[in-house]
Amino acid sequence: MLNKVTDTARELITFKAETTTIPYANEIAKYFSIDSPQELKLDFGFWASVLHFEMRYLSLDFFLEKNVSPVVLELSAGYSLRGLDYANKNPEKSYFDTDLMPVVNAKIEMLKYLDTAIPSNLKFQELDVLKLDKNLIRDQELLIINEGLLMYFNREKQSQILKNIHSVLQKNGGTWVTADIYLKHETSAVGSDKDKKWGRFFKSNNVSGNYFDSFEEAEQFFYDNGFIIASKYEPEFEKFSSLPNLLQKASAQQLEDLKNKGNVQQTWQFAIR
Repeated sequence: MLNKVTDTARELITFKAETTTIPYANEIAKYFSIDSPQELKLDFGFWASVLHFEMRYLSLDFFLEKNVSPVVLELSAGYSLRGLDYANKNPEKSYFDTDLMPVVNAKIEMLKYLDTAIPSNLKFQELDVLKLDKNLIRDQELLIINEGLLMYFNREKQSQILKNIHSVLQKNGGTWVTADIYLKHETSAVGSDKDKKWGRFFKSNNVSGNYFDSFEEAEQFFYDNGFIIASKYEPEFEKFSSLPNLLQKASAQQLEDLKNKGNVQQTWQFAIR
């Protein structure tokens, strides 16, 4: 069910578990007893969603792989174990995995159930992005990352979040990578929301109204709040494990519709100006 914003963290596991590139996705799905029906796996729209969320996830990984900052701060991490994977691979760096307390507690319980050791350089912490404390991290350069956050807030609250992030980076130094550069679009445009639950949820939370009309508008909004674009992610299609399934399930018309839909999401890295 999609009722609260925090429900989306669990709902996205359905898509991520169908990839082979997202660490621990299958283990997380098993923990929550999430198993996609076989008929869903035959649907083009389902694979369009899988590809989208795989691409979004890997876009943050792209910047993490190049990261030179000693500390990573992930905002609204949900049930992702990206931090666990990164901390194990980079023992010399610190990773702060943050979200609202119910999600943090649920994730810790999940790791206990999975009997997964938590490395000392991985910290789970409660964090409300609207009350982000600039003193949360001691004076060390940061890479701040997030995906699936800004669209749940109106422009006023988005500005507040940006100002909070700006204040942290101004104090510590570093950059911010967000995958939340979305243009207004219909979730049902290519059949990826057949039961309309995402459409209903987006409408009740005014998500579409929180998207941008153009990438130019998005860039101006971030600029007005103190940020300049340092880099943009270019999709690496050869890395997407879900792409062959999408192409196999798609008709020529569906592929054409997807092409005509155009690019509705980008991942940008920001520096403060």
